[in-house]
Amino acid sequence: MDFGGVIFILFLFLLLGVDSNAFPMNDWISKLPRQPDVNFRQFAGYIEVDENVDGRSLFYYLVEAEKEPMTQPLTIWLTRGPGCSLVGDAFGSVGPFIVTKDAHGLQTNSFSGNKVSNLLFIDSPIGSGWSYSNSSSDYNNGDDSTIFKSKALYIAGSSFEGHFVPNLANALLNDKKQSKQSKFNLKGLVLGNPMLRKKLDDIAKIDFFFSWEMINSSLYNEIKKECNASDENNYFFRIKTTWSAKCKNLKLFDVFRPPCAENKLNLNLRKQVPIVSTEVDMCHPLRVQFYFNLPEVQKAFHGNRTKLSYRWQGCFTANFKYNKADKDLDMLPALKNLLQQSIPITIFSGDQDGIIPTEGTLQHLEKLAKELNIKLTKEETWIFRTKEGGLKYEFGDLLKFLTVKGGNHHVTSSRPSQAFSIFSIFAINWMH
Repeated sequence: MDFGGVIFILFLFLLLGVDSNAFPMNDWISKLPRQPDVNFRQFAGYIEVDENVDGRSLFYYLVEAEKEPMTQPLTIWLTRGPGCSLVGDAFGSVGPFIVTKDAHGLQTNSFSGNKVSNLLFIDSPIGSGWSYSNSSSDYNNGDDSTIFKSKALYIAGSSFEGHFVPNLANALLNDKKQSKQSKFNLKGLVLGNPMLRKKLDDIAKIDFFFSWEMINSSLYNEIKKECNASDENNYFFRIKTTWSAKCKNLKLFDVFRPPCAENKLNLNLRKQVPIVSTEVDMCHPLRVQFYFNLPEVQKAFHGNRTKLSYRWQGCFTANFKYNKADKDLDMLPALKNLLQQSIPITIFSGDQDGIIPTEGTLQHLEKLAKELNIKLTKEETWIFRTKEGGLKYEFGDLLKFLTVKGGNHHVTSSRPSQAFSIFSIFAINWMH
């Protein structure tokens, strides 16, 4: 496991110490290019994660809470992956800024998580974003390579972070048992559209498409027969399932909205890339990628100090390789261990996600609750601004699951105001 050792713990102590003079001022960002004025500080730079490995560094971006940062919690926010830049994704929904329509500047994000918490984003594992290593073996990553040590925090993330977040939480709990110096207080997890049992989610997709009348009953029955190769009660990552092309084709992050049709040329000409459809900005990843490749932006971030030979990309850089077997790991045991140690978990899911459908996630949580002998204590509609936000399921006192009406795979982007409500009300306020 790549814990990062004592250096990373000391780093966070400095960042969130009671003495403001202890902050790493060399990493302080006075202002990002064409950024609006704000009343909080932000820092970015590199963490040397292993003193025994020369040139192994993780890029981070830390944003103070808008009010009283020293008394607010810290949230490590992990999004998407594997191989995606978590720092870049901060500028798509969760962080304090959103890239403007012409991609040359920033605007304030009304639904930033730093309204209720300090936020820490880290490009991890090695090979994602601006994180790098002089050792080529570090670019072959698995679930364990995104585990760090920290103090007094929440851990949040979406998509493949359904693996990283529980693993990090369990590593912290194990460290607390083994180390007398580790005195952090892990207060909870927040997961959005998490990948928990990939093989069964692949099967749940078929039910999802049928429920939305996107395939007819004849095709539904044919695909179910051909793809239903995993036994719900015998889920092991060693079981190999060979999916046919028919089973693989229906993979959509958003089942209704068309992808972004704009291109980099329009951004070079400073043309505004508009919201594509139904109030969801499908072109934002394109604009983030453009902004992060501006030389003045990289300089302000103290990033790209190795002068990458390739352009910054939001996901899957040329050097990144991930252990594909890890995708099939069953994450219910990791969640089970956390709940048994009284760690609250909030999970939310966009109901228009065709990659990890809400139906599959609910089935996983029902199985988890059954194993722990936890009853479904509430099943009701949750209200957002006097309207239906989605459905809410509560399993005992520690596990919540909320669907988000109209949300796609990336709820923080497709339904940012609802996502912020869940983070602040159903997660932070509930756990804090």
